[in-house]
Amino acid sequence: MRKLLKSIALTGALALGLSVGAFAQNGGGGFRGGMDRMNYDQLNLTEAQKKQVDANREAQRAGQEKFNASLTAEQKKIMEDTSIQPRERFQKLQASLTADQKAIQQANMELGRKNREAFEASLSAEQKAKYDEMRANWRPGGNRQNVPRND
Repeated sequence: MRKLLKSIALTGALALGLSVGAFAQNGGGGFRGGMDRMNYDQLNLTEAQKKQVDANREAQRAGQEKFNASLTAEQKKIMEDTSIQPRERFQKLQASLTADQKAIQQANMELGRKNREAFEASLSAEQKAKYDEMRANWRPGGNRQNVPRND
């Protein structure tokens, strides 16, 4: 149970960090998510599953664009400040968010959680096993399956 809670908390934190980080990495555009399309292709998804992934990503992208549009010029400067570490940028941005911005961000996180749960429920036993293996080796900033974990 503790491992599950840790995984859920980490997934939420990563989704939040990636969605905020996508602004800086992509010049304010798009949400790239935790695993890229190539990794999903490794799961041998059906056409219906691929359509579900695409629809989920589009919904999350729309939410991310709404969040990005809500950022002030000062908040955008925080995201673009490469003189500080990403974690510190994230913390500074979080501290500067308004209640409305936090609500948008929370809604995006909830959507991401629901999308992930629906996606996982759609997987066959074989796909789920491969997906779990991929998630066990996943790292922020991309899926580096050959990098040993240091947990």
